[in-house]
Amino acid sequence: MNFIDSHAHIFSEEFNEDFEDVLRRAKKNGVTRIMIITTEKEEAYRAMDFAQKDPYHYQVAYGIHPEYIRDFTEEKFRDFEEIVRLDAITAVGEIGLDYHWEKEMKEEQKELFIRQIEVANRLNKPILVHSRDAMQDTFDVMKAHPSRGLLHCFPGSIEMAHAFTKLGYYIALGGAITFKNARHSVDVCKGVDLNYLLSETDCPYMAPVPHRGHRNEPSYIPDIVKVFAEVRGISIEEMAKTIEENYARFLGEENATH
Repeated sequence: MNFIDSHAHIFSEEFNEDFEDVLRRAKKNGVTRIMIITTEKEEAYRAMDFAQKDPYHYQVAYGIHPEYIRDFTEEKFRDFEEIVRLDAITAVGEIGLDYHWEKEMKEEQKELFIRQIEVANRLNKPILVHSRDAMQDTFDVMKAHPSRGLLHCFPGSIEMAHAFTKLGYYIALGGAITFKNARHSVDVCKGVDLNYLLSETDCPYMAPVPHRGHRNEPSYIPDIVKVFAEVRGISIEEMAKTIEENYARFLGEENATH
C-alpha cells in the first residue's frame, strides 16, 4: 500500500532534531508521497533543495498564509511570485482566509487570496487552501476565481463539501477524523465523492488517535486512512489506492507512471 500526506510542515523547527528519523518512519509505514508546505522564503528554498533530489516522492508548496496579513508587503508578494514560478514548486499554498485570528482584515485577506489564485492559474499550479471561520467567503472567492486545488483540513459541512467538489476541488481530511467528537469530519468523509478525498497530517499539528497530544508526523497517515476506510465501509487497501490516484490527479499526473 502507498499512503499520501498531502499537507505536511516537515521543514518547521519541530522536526529539526530528528528530520531523517521522521522520513524513515514515514517510509517504513508506506507513506510514499508528501506535499511539503512552506510559509517562509528560507524554508521554501531549503525544502526545494531537498525535494529536487526525489521529486516524485516529495512535492513542495509555497504561499503567503492568511495569518501573515498584518506583515504583508508588496516586496513579500514579489518574493512569492519569484518563488512559485520555480519548477521546484509544485503547488501554491497554503493560502486562503482565516477569520479566527484576523477578524479585522477580512477584505485584505480576500484580496491577497485572489491575487495568489491568479498567480497559480497563470502558472497552471494547484492551490492548497486554508479556511478557518471563513467557509462561505472562501467558497465565494473560489467560485468566482476558479482554479485547481484542495481544501486543506476541511472544516465545513457535508453540504459545503459537495458544493466545493462540484466546482472540482478536492477535500483533504486529517487527524481530526479520529477524535471522539469528529462528527463533521466523519460526515464529510462518508458523504463526499470518493474521487475527491485526500489524506493529510498537517504535521506537526493535529496528531491522530492514538498519538493525540504528541507531535504529529507523516508516519501517522495510515491511522487516518484506516478511519477513512472504516467510515466508507471499504478496505484500507482500496482506500489508500483511491487516495493515491486522487493525489496524482490533483497534481495533474493523470497518466503518470512510476
